[in-house]
Amino acid sequence: MLMASFGITARNHEQKAAIQLLYNDKPFMFLTGKAGTGKTLIAQAVGLERTIENKDFSKLVYTRLQIQLGEHLGYLTGDINEKTYPFLAPFLDNLEVMSDSSKTIVEYFAAPNGKNDKRKKIFFDPIQTLRGRSLLNAYVIVDEAQNLDIHTIAAIATRPSLRTKIVFVGNFAQIDNRKLRTPEENGLYKLLDGFYREDPNFEYFDHVNLTIEERHPAVSIVEKILRDSDVDPRFEILESRGTIH
Repeated sequence: MLMASFGITARNHEQKAAIQLLYNDKPFMFLTGKAGTGKTLIAQAVGLERTIENKDFSKLVYTRLQIQLGEHLGYLTGDINEKTYPFLAPFLDNLEVMSDSSKTIVEYFAAPNGKNDKRKKIFFDPIQTLRGRSLLNAYVIVDEAQNLDIHTIAAIATRPSLRTKIVFVGNFAQIDNRKLRTPEENGLYKLLDGFYREDPNFEYFDHVNLTIEERHPAVSIVEKILRDSDVDPRFEILESRGTIH
């Protein structure tokens, strides 16, 4: 029976499999699948548990592409903290459904590009600044990874050092950049497909595709509309390789 990670336990067999794999020491984990299946929530809960409670990692890094800003951060007013805050919403929202202990973790938050403080263990970095960070002994969540091109995902995937785990979270039905809706141009597709080809024994990666929605039932209707109308079937074929039966 799985113990709770920051108050979160598996609600179905797919989440249970994903959580178990998130606790291993492989450097890469891919969580794909439908909206509302808990991909980011369980990745975050395990990351917090392993970083704050178990001390398996010295820091947790949460990052996602600031797609609304294009290639630069300068289009949004304010300093980098103010520019980054809107993209932390999924992370902060998830804290509301975790245990009471999660309310105390704000003391571990480090401001983006802030001074090095050994007491800070949770970092929020835009994709644009991540390549300069040291990922030694880090648990890294790359959210909305379906929006990364090949160049960008390569810059992240080549960063691991010792004791690093990078969790790519993505939903191919929610690709914002039309160019990336072609598998040949999509970084997440190219990386995951390549791992299946180059690492058939799953020595360095795991992949779980979540299909069971845990949000409002209407989410499944929205997902079906999006997938039926605009998703290249090759994305679904790749996703299905990680489906738990």
